[in-house]
Amino acid sequence: MKGRPRYLLAALAAAIPIVPIVAGIAITSGSVPARPAEALAFSTPRTAPPAAPEGRGFLVALLRHATALRASPGGRRIAPLGTRTQFGSPQALSVVRRSGAWLGVLSPIAGNGHVGWIPAGAALLGRVPWELRVSLAARRLTVLEDGRPLERYTVAIGRPSAPTPTGRFAVTDRLETGDPSGPYGCCILALTALSPHAIQGWSGGNRIAIHSTPETATIGQPVSHGCLRLTLAEGRWLLAHIPLGTPTIISSA
Repeated sequence: MKGRPRYLLAALAAAIPIVPIVAGIAITSGSVPARPAEALAFSTPRTAPPAAPEGRGFLVALLRHATALRASPGGRRIAPLGTRTQFGSPQALSVVRRSGAWLGVLSPIAGNGHVGWIPAGAALLGRVPWELRVSLAARRLTVLEDGRPLERYTVAIGRPSAPTPTGRFAVTDRLETGDPSGPYGCCILALTALSPHAIQGWSGGNRIAIHSTPETATIGQPVSHGCLRLTLAEGRWLLAHIPLGTPTIISSA
């Protein structure tokens, strides 16, 4: 993200280390290190609800202390929400709505097609310039930066018995497997998207992900358990560029 000061998190000031954090989850053999997102530009909350940082891009809330995810602003408590994800990454939530002192965010805890709510004072606000768009019909993932298409990748999608879910999601984790020859290749971007069933060989339960694969013959085919597969080189590029909280739109068209 060099050369884009409007997105750099002044509050974090490059404080998130590059060294991978070993997450308490395993994929097939061994643990998966989670690479935290690079420092983005987050604004420090005040007594009043924090204002959105200036500039373009999509709003992201970095959780600064544990809170509760609620079904509506100040409404029913869905579940506790910690400052780290199940993979050990910082809890960076894509913000899709605002209501007074509350932020409507995307979270796998809320479920596909639902928005969860957190108090604005529990988070630092920042912006990301990236967006991922997936066309299941074209079997294509398009990477946009500042609204402009930058990369286009052909992807494998879910098989008819395990279709890839459609809707508005976001990146929650950037993971390195440590085993490029394994079924998940080198690199994984976990999403807020959920499959209706557990995914074979994946300790993330029913979480959907964009991940690399050494089985290049499967790319472009409807063969996965719901995840989106691409090449090792493409997975590495995504891991190097796409920050936590990046919006991900998956459509059937």
